[in-house]
Amino acid sequence: MKKLLMILSTVCLFAVFFPAAQAFASDADSKVNNVTITVVMPGKEPEVLTEPAPPPAAAINMYPVDVRETRENGGRQIVKTYELTPLETPADIPRDSFERNGWLYSLTDILKRETANAETRAHTETVTLNTDTKELNQILALLAPTMEYTAEDDFVGLLYLDVGSIKVETAGTKTTSHTMTVTREYPRLSNTDTSNVPKTVTDRGTTYNLADVDWQVGNYSTVDYEQIADYYTAVATYTATGTTTRVTGYITTAEYHGSLAKLAQGKTIYTAYFDGTEIRTPLEITELPTTEPPAEEPCEAVPEPTAEPTEEPAEETESEPAEESEEEPAAVPVSDSGKDTALLLIVALLALLAGLAAGGVFYLYKTKTGKGQNNNEKTTDTPAGTRDDDSDGDTRSGG
Repeated sequence: MKKLLMILSTVCLFAVFFPAAQAFASDADSKVNNVTITVVMPGKEPEVLTEPAPPPAAAINMYPVDVRETRENGGRQIVKTYELTPLETPADIPRDSFERNGWLYSLTDILKRETANAETRAHTETVTLNTDTKELNQILALLAPTMEYTAEDDFVGLLYLDVGSIKVETAGTKTTSHTMTVTREYPRLSNTDTSNVPKTVTDRGTTYNLADVDWQVGNYSTVDYEQIADYYTAVATYTATGTTTRVTGYITTAEYHGSLAKLAQGKTIYTAYFDGTEIRTPLEITELPTTEPPAEEPCEAVPEPTAEPTEEPAEETESEPAEESEEEPAAVPVSDSGKDTALLLIVALLALLAGLAAGGVFYLYKTKTGKGQNNNEKTTDTPAGTRDDDSDGDTRSGG
């Protein structure tokens, strides 16, 4: 019975969730392009694809065109000059401090200065004008000695007149026609018949035609109370058509020569000023450790041996040499680590000095004692009343 209930519950659950699974699957299929699937292999970490980092920007190395060092009133200054192209910016100018020859230089100011480039070229300008005359003096009065010229490409300049280049040409001519007249007289003609008058005449290469005849009576005679002309004079007028050509004007050309210039933007110059400060290394003062000198141990006084009394008179003792004072060595400061060693060395040195002093005293004592015995022996062997020439001058015989 339990198995049957479990099977039924499983079927019911499958029937309920199967439509939802289908809907989810269809929705997943519709959005398959927006789903990222990461496959994780067992034993391996998932690979994460990262975009490559952009390459670092290339450092701009800007070098000065001039470096100057000045020294004034004990100070130093370095001036660097940079010429920037249109592709460079003032932000690329190095501003960091630097050291040179024991001095530290720091930036104080940067100055900017613009420069201009002038382009020049030679130019000839031809001027043309119309004149009514060809006389040079009158033409020069019409031409200016100089002229300001501006080209289309913004080149400007002052040009000067070249007198030798002035040329005058005829601008044009005009031809007109007119009537020319000449007169001829033919005297003493018997009658007024025009056949006696020539029909044409030539004057200066021009042929004139007869145009009119004027008859004049030369003299009168009276016949039968009537005045009869003795002869006639024919005044003939001849005409011809002539042409006249005249100049209507002149064209004058003149040249002006000179140089034209054009200003263009040049380079931008930046000047960086670095003031110097001398680098001084501070002196290190090392304090030496102060140590107290070791306490001097008192030396035990060695008792001098007492000489036994003798019956002979005491001989004048020779003066004992003064004991040389032993100067104690000055205490030398030592470090804490060598205190014990130094103390032992000082104690040993003092003991050695004390031994030397005791030996000296003992040696003096022995010397005194031996000398006294020798003197006694000499006194006993010498006869009374005699003087020992070999002995000391102060030694005498006899008690």
